[in-house]
Amino acid sequence: MKNIKKITFLALAVIILSGCSHQSKKSEIHSSSTSTGKGLVVVNKHHTNKVGHLSSNDLSPQKTVSVVVAYAGIKFPAQWGRALNDAQKDKLTVDLKNQSNYPYMQDGSGVAYMVTPSLGYTLQEVDGDNKIYLYADKKKIAQATMSQMVDYLNHNDGESIVSKLAPQANVNDERNNDSTPGDKSTISKTKLPGDAGLVNVPQNLQGTWYGYNEGSDKLDKITFSDHEFIASGQTVELHKIDSGFFNSHTYSDMSDSYHKATKNWGMATIVDKPLHGIRWLNIRSWMQGAGDGGYYGAHTEDGQPVMVTAYGATCATGSVYWKTPALAKQHKDKKFDDLYYGD
Repeated sequence: MKNIKKITFLALAVIILSGCSHQSKKSEIHSSSTSTGKGLVVVNKHHTNKVGHLSSNDLSPQKTVSVVVAYAGIKFPAQWGRALNDAQKDKLTVDLKNQSNYPYMQDGSGVAYMVTPSLGYTLQEVDGDNKIYLYADKKKIAQATMSQMVDYLNHNDGESIVSKLAPQANVNDERNNDSTPGDKSTISKTKLPGDAGLVNVPQNLQGTWYGYNEGSDKLDKITFSDHEFIASGQTVELHKIDSGFFNSHTYSDMSDSYHKATKNWGMATIVDKPLHGIRWLNIRSWMQGAGDGGYYGAHTEDGQPVMVTAYGATCATGSVYWKTPALAKQHKDKKFDDLYYGD
């Protein structure tokens, strides 16, 4: 009889403990995040033990922006929570702007990813991983690598949010129509005939880029500074030429001293209108008459800032250059659907 009572007591204890465990798990599942009446996403301390499957190695542009906004909204609800909540209710839209138009954005590689007029982020390649700099109300509030963001979301129920945002996310490249207020295309004219001043290289083109020319296994490097183009060990100073002078003179008309003074000059023009969705910087030899020269334009592929080179009157794509040798090798010989190859 005592044994029967003991068995009954143990069975009852198991049932009670099982019920408590079930209630505890149910509470955990439903306490990961809530939305306040003010539109802010509030993340509670308790969440499931389930780990998500997001990976930083296979992110499309739409998924990339979704990861950043989901991370920012969950991690910093006071500043980014409303934007995340609005994106979940409607759809996420991110506009790519010229970073030079946002003086408070000191870190990054030239592109500002704006979610609202007061919320945005920049990114920069660091040791093979993208480092993201988050801004709110003209202040940098945080920085994290893409791998860190993905890991945080995987451990904070963020995968479902990204899965909802990404399919409808819009990434609009507005840089071609986003001129810097008060900016002048040229400065510092010399007294040499035909010189209309140094050309200001667009901010999103500046820096060092790596790529492979078609059919070549040799890694190529191109660097742009404020007013210079550096390739194959040669530095070319970029000048705008006076159209009246150019139309009435040829290079052979000029003196040897003029040739010597301009031997490292390039004749550069920022093309007025975008072609194939890209705003081009055209570079030719100084006073070059025939030929189209080379075209260089800032763009975005696979969520990364790239520089596209093009040639000919139609600006047919030649190569795509990346911020690191590793990215260049990873995308070697790859063609992108949004680029014009002259086919």
